[in-house]
Amino acid sequence: MKLSSVKIPIICLVFALLASFACTNVNLANAEAEDFKIGVVDIGGIFEKYQKRIDLDQELKEQEKEFQDEINKKRKEIIDLDEETQLLDLGSESRGNNENLLERKNVELEGYAKFAERQLLKKYKDFFENIYQEVVRKVEEIGKQNNFDLIIKKEEPELKSGQISDLQFKIGIRTVLYHSESVNITSDVIDNLNASYAKEKEKK
Repeated sequence: MKLSSVKIPIICLVFALLASFACTNVNLANAEAEDFKIGVVDIGGIFEKYQKRIDLDQELKEQEKEFQDEINKKRKEIIDLDEETQLLDLGSESRGNNENLLERKNVELEGYAKFAERQLLKKYKDFFENIYQEVVRKVEEIGKQNNFDLIIKKEEPELKSGQISDLQFKIGIRTVLYHSESVNITSDVIDNLNASYAKEKEKK
C-alpha cells in the first residue's frame, strides 16, 4: 500500500474533526450568548412614575410655598413701614427709629431668604439622592431575583439645545441607542417600587 493513499483519509479525518470542533465552539458560544441575560432601565421614566418621588416632590413644593409666604409677609412689613416712615418729618426721632428698624428688617429678610434657599437646596439634594439609591437597590434586587447578568441604564436626553456644548454633552451621556422591548424592565422596577412604597405607607 502506498503511503500517499493512507495520508488522504487521515487528512480528511483531521479536517472533519476540526470542522466538528469549530461547530462545537460556535454552538457553545451561541449557548452562552443565549444564556446571557440583559435588562434595560429608563431612569427618567422611573422617577416620573414612582409615587414616593411624586409625594416627596409635593411636600417640597409645599415647603417652598411656606418659605415664599413668609418672605412675602416680611417684604410687606417692610413696604408698610417704609410708607409710614415717608410720612414722618425729616430729622425727627420717630423717623430715625423707623429708618433703623427698616434697615434691620431688610437685613433679616435677606438672611431669611438665603436660609430658605439653602434649606430647599439641601432637601432637594437629599431627596434626589435617596430616591436614586432606592431605585438602584430595587434594580439590583430584581436583577438577582431574575438572574440578570447585566442591567443597563437607558437615557432619553432632550437634544434640542441652543449650545453645541450642551448638545455634545447630552449625546455623550446616552448609553443605549437601541434595545428591544423584551429587555426593558422599567415597568417591573416601577411596579416593585410602588408596591414597596404602598406597604411602607400602610405601616405609618
